[in-house]
Amino acid sequence: MTLKVRRFFAMTSLWLVAGTISGCTPESQPDAAADPIRSGTETLASDPGEALYQQHCAACHDSDAAVEAPRRAALSLQSRDAIITALTTGVMKEQGAALTDLEKRLVAEYTGGPTGEDALANAHANKCEGKLELTSAPLWNRWGNNLRNSRFQTAERAGIGHGDAPKLKLKWAFGIPGGARARSQPAVTREALFMGSQPGIIYALDSRTGCVWWTYEAEAEVRNAPTIRLDARGRPELLYFGDFNATVYAVKAGTGELVWKKSVRDHPAGTITGSITHYQGRLYVPMSSTEVVSAFNPEYECCTFRGGLLALDASDGEQLWRFHTTDEPRETGQNSVGKDRFGPSGAPIWSTPTIDRKRKLIYVGTGENYSSPANDKSDSIIALDLETGTVEWITQTIEGDAWNGACGRFGSQVNCPEENGPDFDFGAPPILTTLADGKDIILAGQKSGMIYAMDPDDGGKILWQVRAGMGGFNGGVHWGMASDGKTLFVGIADTPGNEFAEGPPRQGLHAYDAKTGEALWSRLEPNVCKEREHKCMTALSAPPTIAAGVIYAGALNGLLRAYSAADGTPLWSTDTRREFATVNGVAGRGGSIDSAGPVVAGGMLYVNSGYDKFRQIPGNVLLAFGID
Repeated sequence: MTLKVRRFFAMTSLWLVAGTISGCTPESQPDAAADPIRSGTETLASDPGEALYQQHCAACHDSDAAVEAPRRAALSLQSRDAIITALTTGVMKEQGAALTDLEKRLVAEYTGGPTGEDALANAHANKCEGKLELTSAPLWNRWGNNLRNSRFQTAERAGIGHGDAPKLKLKWAFGIPGGARARSQPAVTREALFMGSQPGIIYALDSRTGCVWWTYEAEAEVRNAPTIRLDARGRPELLYFGDFNATVYAVKAGTGELVWKKSVRDHPAGTITGSITHYQGRLYVPMSSTEVVSAFNPEYECCTFRGGLLALDASDGEQLWRFHTTDEPRETGQNSVGKDRFGPSGAPIWSTPTIDRKRKLIYVGTGENYSSPANDKSDSIIALDLETGTVEWITQTIEGDAWNGACGRFGSQVNCPEENGPDFDFGAPPILTTLADGKDIILAGQKSGMIYAMDPDDGGKILWQVRAGMGGFNGGVHWGMASDGKTLFVGIADTPGNEFAEGPPRQGLHAYDAKTGEALWSRLEPNVCKEREHKCMTALSAPPTIAAGVIYAGALNGLLRAYSAADGTPLWSTDTRREFATVNGVAGRGGSIDSAGPVVAGGMLYVNSGYDKFRQIPGNVLLAFGID
């Protein structure tokens, strides 16, 4: 996934964009008389927070000019503390530098919802009785459900068969207090599921009822899926996860008690978007950043972040090695306002690393460079030695891709690199799968809309490539794909706007022969209304999941569907874009399904609903479906 202005699935708590950035000047604001939100604002100076909002924020948040910025309604779902954090140390710190601490507080009080303390208090509602006893191995672990990131679930662990899918009913909904998005995909055992949240609270919920076993408060938002480590008896022992501040945590799975935490940030804008992979006593942590947004500001000296992967000792967090996707940046001149420029930079790793036990390798997908010159490791699948982090091979599918938030129609252009895109990274992790003839291949999907099969035994040589979608800022292939070894299932987003897109949009679900790349079937999903908005688009940005011959996929318009894996026949659907009565009493509403995919485990289907970036539909619920 790419952490960028156009593709903010990896972004922090909110967008509070200063009015002079990204072309969101007062002149670009919509006509006040035509907008009831802004009508007559010149006379509403009695609230200093509102006056500051109108001066520094409304040009983006109350306008269609900056499609990346959440609407004012989405900001109201944020906690005030989250807004202040974003303006002070988060993704909007460059814009927030124009405000004093008092002004940040006033803006937060005007735009935000409950404080962080209120959110934490609400998190304790609906406590489970007794003590959590974890007795068996996980039913769904980490982001991809296995070390190969296939998003494949066995029929036994799924507990929902092909004939059961049409009978699914909502069993319970959990409301995430203080959040405008639900993007931390849960890890699931028979007794509990574990997930993070935008306010930084980690939850252990009862798998069947949604009551709260325990909570842990991290220092910042946790957007990745927790990874469960087993003890010697094969029972869940520890949870590993990373937060927005690039801190890695280990907590006890049964109680939430902290075992250790460690900052792994080596750049002020560094963060963790992808889930951590645990294997043989080591943690493999992907590193991304928000510097792509900092570049929005003409006064920012762009850019110096280097994407990478690091290996930690799982017992205490000690760093074992660190790999960077670019060389050390050097000064390359000045931008048009006299600020120093640096490069190369960027090539972040947005997604979960994939383990190859047989070859003792780890595979990662990289994003675009942030500044010139573009290098040979951006937009690539890279194989590293598990023990040392040494590069074994690199397969780069697009050369010369450098892009940041200063580019594009509404960008300031000052820090835009000369390449200016196409911004077609690998936001989805590579899938390692085994064909029927025993041959291992790597399957990779790109924001360009292209899908690839690569040979791990021949330096990542491309075996076949197929265009599955036209490509776009939010995909093409955005967050992931799924495979059972025979078929590759590809969700396509194809949201409009990228000048490098090719062909017509193909929003929907597509199936390909994993061995040859031959197209097997496609299920194109039409928009549900005429407007070009996310409430209309049946764009599949979140990854699909395959379980017992059924593909589960959620769309940006909030629709969750089940399809037959054999031919794409729709089996069941539900609209999550509505209000829900929640088991913990928190006001709950679903919205866009993005970033986190459906999880099928133990006879239940879990899905996160609500995403506040790119003018998508905010929401704050985890939904649990089952059969009677």
